[in-house]
Amino acid sequence: MVRSRRELILSGAGVLTISALAGCLGDDDPEAEPEDAAESDLDDDHDDDGDDHGDDDEDGFINELGLYEFQLLDRAHDPHEEISYMHDDHWHSSGDFPMVPVGDNLSVGAEAADEDGNEIELWDDYEFRAAVVSGADEDVVSFDFHGDHIHVIGEQEGLTEVVFQVWHDDHADYQTEPLAVQVGEADDEERESFNASDVSDVEILDRAPDPHEAVADWHDDHWHGELPTVPVDDNISLGAVFLDGDENEAELNGEYELRVRLEDDADEVVAFDYHGDHVHIIGEEEGETEVVFQLWHDDHADFETTPIAVTVE
Repeated sequence: MVRSRRELILSGAGVLTISALAGCLGDDDPEAEPEDAAESDLDDDHDDDGDDHGDDDEDGFINELGLYEFQLLDRAHDPHEEISYMHDDHWHSSGDFPMVPVGDNLSVGAEAADEDGNEIELWDDYEFRAAVVSGADEDVVSFDFHGDHIHVIGEQEGLTEVVFQVWHDDHADYQTEPLAVQVGEADDEERESFNASDVSDVEILDRAPDPHEAVADWHDDHWHGELPTVPVDDNISLGAVFLDGDENEAELNGEYELRVRLEDDADEVVAFDYHGDHVHIIGEEEGETEVVFQLWHDDHADFETTPIAVTVE
């Protein structure tokens, strides 16, 4: 689901409860000493600045997981390229965040590790998320969350600030310091337009290895190679590269998406999960079937491959 509103990740309720409890205990303690003037002055100052303090806490650095390094990755490249990284509580290469195109998106992954190099797996128990900083322009970007990566969507030209998060259940166990994100017009001279009516080559990538490994290639209406075996009650994650006759590549995640369907009348031993630039083929039961890969545009396929076999065991 696309998110364009700042999610509430912290609450002051716990702090208020503890403070109230401390006050009650102080009243019941016969030996409790009265507040002196200095303490009263500090309390008055704290009350005056309470709203600002709450905003700082909401958007500030959080590290309940003891992470030593948090790295942002540009998923447009294979292997993925480093954008910026948080070391302890500060950013390195903070000015290198790519410009997000208006009306398009930037696919960003993340890697998170503790001081011993143990990585947090961003998928099931923990997810990668982001949010616009309170007070920053909320109309510039929105987000789409996909477990191990997010899409930063350019809604309109402008500059805003974003925090990146390791999300657990309904809260952030880790949150970066804010990072500036710019949305602007894409440079049309960077690449020629892809021609979906002239697809000449489709390469299927196994996303389990890093860098991703080409496992099958469609050319001239036939396949070379084969798809990985799908485990029962598990999945394989596949990406793709679509090239036209002039070797222009389709940009998946923006105008086009990668999808897959069962061949007509093929055994229904698999299911599918779509994530823009990749798909998951999920093993439902043992058997063999055939699938067709699609270059999806709006609500239809602009191109489909011939079928290729896939085995579940």
